[in-house]
This record gives sequence, C-alpha cells and structure tokens, in this order.
Amino acid sequence: MNKKFLFLTTLFLFGIFTTWAQQSKIIDKFKLEDYTIRVVFYDPYLNLIEQNPSFKDLDSTSQSDIWEKYLLNNIIYDFQLIKKKKILKHYIVKGNPTKTINKNNLTRNTIFQLDIVKHSDELNYYQHLSYQNEKILTIGMMPCYETLFESMQLIQDEYKAGRKYNSYNFFGRYRMLIPYMLIQQGAIFFITKDLYGQIPTKLIARDNSIYENNFFDYQESLKNYFQIDRSEKIRVQNYNPNGILVDESPTLRISTDIMSNINDTSNISGVTTLPFFLKSDSAYLIKQTDSTKVFRIETPNNASINKYFQNIVVTKDLKNEILKIEANQLLHIYSIGGNSVSKRNFILYFKKFNDCILPYKILASEIDDKNFTKPRVIIELDYVFHKK
Repeated sequence: MNKKFLFLTTLFLFGIFTTWAQQSKIIDKFKLEDYTIRVVFYDPYLNLIEQNPSFKDLDSTSQSDIWEKYLLNNIIYDFQLIKKKKILKHYIVKGNPTKTINKNNLTRNTIFQLDIVKHSDELNYYQHLSYQNEKILTIGMMPCYETLFESMQLIQDEYKAGRKYNSYNFFGRYRMLIPYMLIQQGAIFFITKDLYGQIPTKLIARDNSIYENNFFDYQESLKNYFQIDRSEKIRVQNYNPNGILVDESPTLRISTDIMSNINDTSNISGVTTLPFFLKSDSAYLIKQTDSTKVFRIETPNNASINKYFQNIVVTKDLKNEILKIEANQLLHIYSIGGNSVSKRNFILYFKKFNDCILPYKILASEIDDKNFTKPRVIIELDYVFHKK
C-alpha cells in the first residue's frame, strides 16, 4: 500500500486534522437519583468513513488495522451528568491507546477506559486532547470487550434486515458485539461510586511509566504478559521459649492478575510479595564479591514501599540478575488504644520463571533472628503466565 496514503490515514484517525463533521447521536436518557444521564454515541464507523472515505475500498487486512487503531484512539460514548439542565460532568468511554487488540482471544480485549471529566462549554468532548486539563481521573478498564457496538448504525441496519447475531464478519474477521446495556451498567456503576461512594483505588488508571526502573529488571519483563496469576503456599510457625517449633498453620492462596494490585498501600501482601520500585528510586553499590554485588536502595518518594519496608538491600549475581531482596518489614497495628509499628526481618529469594526473575520463596522472622533460624512466616510462590 502507498506509504503516503497510510501516513495520511493515520493523521486523520488520530486527530491531527479535525475539520470533519462529528457523527453522533443521543441514544439514551435516564434518571439517577436527582440527576439526568444523557448518553451521546459517537458512531465509530460513521466517523471513520467521514474521516477516511476510501476505507470501504481497502483490503480486509488494512481495514482491520485501521478499525482497531481508530477504536484505541477515539471516544465512543459520552455519559453526561446533568442537574437542572446543566451539564456537570462527562463520563467518557474511549479506547486505551496503550492496549493492543488480541485477535486470538476475544475475551482479552478489555481495551476501553472511562475518563471522568468536568464540564466546560468551550470544550469539544469528542476530541480527547481538548479536555485533558479538565480530566479528574481515568478508570483503567471498562467491563466490556471486543470491537463492535450495538449502537452503531451498521449494526442497527443488520437488525432491521433481520440479521440479529452475537457476532458479525466485519473488517476482515468475525467480531463480537458489545451490547449497549453492558456499557450502560458499567458507566452507572462508576457514576454511582463517584457520586455516592468511592471508586476503588485499584480500578483507577495509573501511569505505569513511573515503574520503569532498569535496576529491577523483573518490572520490565512482566510487561510481556497479558496476565500473571500466582499461588502462595503460606506457613505461619510458632515456637516455644526454647525455640522449638510447636505448631504450624498452612494456607494456600491464589492471586489472579497480580499486576493489578502492584504497590497497593492498603494491601501489605501485594507490596511485599512483589515489590515494585519507582523510576526515582536509586541503588548504591556497598559490597562486591567474586560472584555477587550488593546494593543499598533509597526510596525517597515511594509511599507504598516506605510504608512496609526499611533498610532495603538487593543482592545481584554477575549477570546482573536479582538473587534476593532483604529488608526490615514494617507491621502496622491499629487499635482503640492507638496505632503502632513493629519490625521483623524479611527476605525474598528470586529465580527464573519463563523469562522473568521473580520471588519464589519469602521468609519473615523476629527482629533479633537475623539468620532466619526460626522463621515465623514461610511463603513459597509459583506463577501461571498468560501471554499477550
């Protein structure tokens, strides 16, 4: 295909040229307590054709690529929060340009996010770059997947012709249909949480570039996977005053999608079993042997790490792969009488799983047991990797 054509197509799709008419319609209006929710749908197919009239004449492979790039970079729904005829906020469903569309596993295509944005009469809410200064926060994932929308005129024409299916062969392959009701339910959940409760922290999108610290190479390798699940065999051990083991409490815990809970300050397990360090964290060499290098880690602005760790030391081999992380773990105790913090020794041992160096064994002991001769907690870890 002509390279100039593809370049111009990309400019059109990603908002460089903005002179076309916007193909939109109000598809719903409903009450939520004292508010009215008006739903505007920006038909992706009609807008794409408006911007790129030759789209219909392209081969199916080119159509598929252009269609999916459009969805990842444009707004689809705008749920407008209205009170007394005044728009207060916009809850905007749009593609997430950091995602990729998996053609082989349809249920992985959770590619849409929700932007919560303050209203301004001067802004064009179809152009996401125009509202960035008014954006309050972004929900990282809407609970829907696939790449066709029931609200599209293209689908409505299929319905009118008596062809009402769950999937359609458009733009080079069969694609599942996203019912409007599913989009609406997801939006209502977040609108309600925004107005009357609190949106769970783990659902709020974060800037993952803050974790691009090359010293901790496992943070980079995890990006190669769609999802990583983990099993945790946990043993809590108790000793008598003579140091003899008297009882042991085993537990098996399964954690799905461990990446979604990275450095959650409300979850000590998420931080300590897979610590993630910030771009601003620093490592300083303090010791070197024939086979290892030992580093002291400073984390001046890493709130989650600092809440649960002190005196962090990392040991690497001569291939620059992490062997272990040692630290004092901080245990926060909350009670009616007041809050307190206790310390214990903590060590994470690393080994290779697939192409990732990850913790496989964790020990915790009382603060005076520096050699872990009587570990109070032993955790053995294993992982299941889901490729992108």
